[in-house]
Amino acid sequence: MENPPERWGADEVTKFLDFVRNNQFATFANRHDIFGRYIDTDIGFRTLINDGLQHSKLWFSGFFVTRAHSVFLATISATCSAQVVEAHALNRVVLEQAFYGFYLAYKPELRETWLKRHDDDASLHEVRRVFKIADMLEALRAVDAVEADAANELYRRAIDYGAHPNERALTHDLRDEKAGEDTRFDTDYLFPQGAAFELGYKTTAQTGVCALAMFRPLMKERYDMLDLTGRLDHLKKGL
Repeated sequence: MENPPERWGADEVTKFLDFVRNNQFATFANRHDIFGRYIDTDIGFRTLINDGLQHSKLWFSGFFVTRAHSVFLATISATCSAQVVEAHALNRVVLEQAFYGFYLAYKPELRETWLKRHDDDASLHEVRRVFKIADMLEALRAVDAVEADAANELYRRAIDYGAHPNERALTHDLRDEKAGEDTRFDTDYLFPQGAAFELGYKTTAQTGVCALAMFRPLMKERYDMLDLTGRLDHLKKGL
């Protein structure tokens, strides 16, 4: 839109949206290394969705792949706008979508259980019993220990830095100073530079690659044929 609508910028919400958009422009212009990885990972997701899952027996997991991709795009938006804490929370959702998709491909007999989650209290209890991240990690470890270690580390980091109100998420950039007899605390909503931003952009790149790689052990031939294996090898360099 060339011109914003009437009254845009007259309140703090739209001012904030303009500010984060400017941060996205700055990240795009100044950090080609960041955007290059994000774009390449996005291409990988689109290749898997449009070509890799066509006529595949793992078609059901495609629903989770598309959602992981969608959340990954939302995470890029948050990361590049410098909403680092919020991006960590979204990274957790990317991983969980991928975990569920992988697990239901690894154990397709659980599809019906998952689909019946809201049928009654017993069904809800069964889903909570069966679908545990720890069990999904162990299933992934059975086919790819390296990827399982990466997923576990990223999942823990997401929880520590934003997905839960944990100490690191709260105090990541908390500052205090004396003001007479009082103490003033300052914190940032946005982290456009510094260690917090660097960790955030790298974690988002790692999370997207990890989610995309999670399905390779179950689709090796298709990943090789579509050069997704080569793309992943390229994306992992330096991460």
